[in-house]
Amino acid sequence: MLLAVAGIAALLLSWRSSEDATPPVPVSHVDTATRACLLTSTDTDPTGTWAAMQEMARASDTNVVVQRYRLPVSVNADAYVNTLVQLRCSTIVTSGIAARSAVAARLAAGHVPGVRFVVVDDRPVVGAVQLSPAAVSPKSLAREVRG
Repeated sequence: MLLAVAGIAALLLSWRSSEDATPPVPVSHVDTATRACLLTSTDTDPTGTWAAMQEMARASDTNVVVQRYRLPVSVNADAYVNTLVQLRCSTIVTSGIAARSAVAARLAAGHVPGVRFVVVDDRPVVGAVQLSPAAVSPKSLAREVRG
């Protein structure tokens, strides 16, 4: 009996009203963050886009997650870009000829709601923002990622 009373007292002391409850601190912001994905054609990055994206994420006052993907040689490029869309990349930045062509093919098939495309190239792609390779910087990428 004494044990039951002690248990109830402990339960009452530990019970808090919903007004006092505070939400737990998130373990990760990956799901709620802005996700910027770099799609490259090769492992090399002559434009320095990946380094600029990493610096942009570090310097951001909001949650920005950057991820890098290399377009495999023997893959349906349009389907691969669609995979990045399904991974909830809010901005897809491309570097390299094959990656640029993959985004051009995807955009030719129709607009992708909620996704921005940034092509790092001297040639524009219809439906994408063009960023000259000489203009790549954390600041220029932040401007395009935030839209």
